[in-house]
Amino acid sequence: MRTDRNDLTESLMIEVIVCCNDRDRYPAWIDPDDQRDGFVKPWFDLDTVRRIADDTQAEAARLGHGSADTVHVVDGTVDGDSHAIVLSICWMYLGGERHQEAAEIAQPNDDDRYAIGGHEWCWYVVAADLSPLIPFQLKRSPMPPFPKQRLL
Repeated sequence: MRTDRNDLTESLMIEVIVCCNDRDRYPAWIDPDDQRDGFVKPWFDLDTVRRIADDTQAEAARLGHGSADTVHVVDGTVDGDSHAIVLSICWMYLGGERHQEAAEIAQPNDDDRYAIGGHEWCWYVVAADLSPLIPFQLKRSPMPPFPKQRLL
């Protein structure tokens, strides 16, 4: 566990395994208190984002773009410095009223992690036995009493 700054509030970030399709699992950092309807908002490192990009593009090729959002990592060099742009596309939005929201550039946080899909993708934490933990609850064990401390 570690402490991370996000939006000027201090929150506890922990490393977990997440899934959103009952098949593909990825390592991520989450804030256990940042849940919506029991689903978490994971933050991924760039290598994991590249895996998600490969998996989402393969799924769109297999099922059609109208059935799956895709993630893309575009690499480039500017003035000798390497950069990556992470793009998420919701293909289903293109033909409707939300077409302006079809593409989103994911911005990294201070730890260079990306929140792919946010809560909308219904990410959930996966237990060691691969069962979903919805809602995710951090097991907090009580601290032992200090020496000579009275228990009330």
